Amino acid sequence: MAAPMGYAGDIAAALRGTALQGHPVEEGLGGTFLVGEIDPARLLDSWRAAHAAMPATGRWPVFTLPGDLYHEPDDAELADLDRAARTLDPWSVYQRYGHTEERICRDEVESYVRAFLGVEMVEPALRQLTLPTSPAVLQRWTYDTLLADPQLASRAFYGSEYLVGTRRWPTWPEVQLVLLPTTSQWLAPAWVPYFGAARDNGLAGWAAAMWQWEQRWGAALIAAWGTMLQFTAQRRPQPGSQAWELAGQQMALGGSLQCEQWQLAIALTRGDAWFLHDRP
Repeated sequence: MAAPMGYAGDIAAALRGTALQGHPVEEGLGGTFLVGEIDPARLLDSWRAAHAAMPATGRWPVFTLPGDLYHEPDDAELADLDRAARTLDPWSVYQRYGHTEERICRDEVESYVRAFLGVEMVEPALRQLTLPTSPAVLQRWTYDTLLADPQLASRAFYGSEYLVGTRRWPTWPEVQLVLLPTTSQWLAPAWVPYFGAARDNGLAGWAAAMWQWEQRWGAALIAAWGTMLQFTAQRRPQPGSQAWELAGQQMALGGSLQCEQWQLAIALTRGDAWFLHDRP
């Protein structure tokens, strides 16, 4: 991989023959370059063009909103973040979704199962679960029950199809494509903000999560919108423990995702686009 290009003209030349040909390139903060005048409706095509040119530019592309660069890291900060990304357990920073001491009683279990699975599944739930139980146990029981009955799963998942693919990705009237001076996407937190990382050791935890997801799923950071993150993935988890674990990780880092863990686990086996959300 080439060292990061340091001149706007060189980057513009590297983008010739791609969907970004002719777009203005200017220097940004912290050694970044910004590619402008991009049609937000062609965000993924534009990102893929910049990513394909990365062997020449030496720069990882990520979309942000205009002005959303908040930091200019020095070499020591980048080295520390890189070390943390490769060694830190991110799920010690972002507790897995469902980790709670809360207990739910019979009436709550009945109401939940009736709403999502139907009245005919209430009796099996009461027979198979030890009450009172935890939300995490009820969610996992629901997921395992759906895996065992594809027809029931199809019915329960109906209306949650928006979790699959890019349909959940937001659209904006104006965006900027930032070319970071690194090919290591897990170093993006050194330049771009994410509200979910605004906690003790949050930047390192976010970096470590991205490092893990790249290694395991071929996940690639496409955009960081302040309170939202967008990824694509080259590999999908298998139904069961793989999808369940990944869904829990995403709901830990994306604390404002409005869905059930079993819904997201099903979705992750059906699509290659991820969306995380964490807001005040």
